[in-house]
Amino acid sequence: MNEFSHRISALRAHAARGASAAAVVVAMFAMFAMAPVAVQAASSNHGSTAARCSNCGTVISTHTYQRAAQRGSGLGIATGAVVGGLLGNQIGGGNGRSLATVAGAVGGGYAGNEIEKRSRTTTMAEVRVRMSNGKVRTFTESGASHRRAGQQVRVRNGSLH
Repeated sequence: MNEFSHRISALRAHAARGASAAAVVVAMFAMFAMAPVAVQAASSNHGSTAARCSNCGTVISTHTYQRAAQRGSGLGIATGAVVGGLLGNQIGGGNGRSLATVAGAVGGGYAGNEIEKRSRTTTMAEVRVRMSNGKVRTFTESGASHRRAGQQVRVRNGSLH
């Protein structure tokens, strides 16, 4: 028996026991004034899974980007330094040649390291999610994002599912 049926039965019982018409009218008014509260409570109890799921949310946005390697393995520096030193050694003569060789090695090492880091980039995706409690959380995933705005997701062990 739902809340409204229960209240109507109570009103009928009051009327049958000889309650005054004014008391029955006041009780009816109170019952209908409480109707929106009862409907709201009923809908929150029988709402969607997302409303009851504390670790569920909706994707707000995704952003895919390339992240360069934090550091190279050293191979890029070594290769760049050798190539730069060889090229620098081809310039000038005497002390100028030595200076060009050192400058070529340093410049080549730096360039080789940067090339290596860029060649080892990884694709990352940043996913913003509005959780069922209203808070916004950001998750970082490897690879291109396969999520889209409006998609329902669940958080398990700190990652999206």
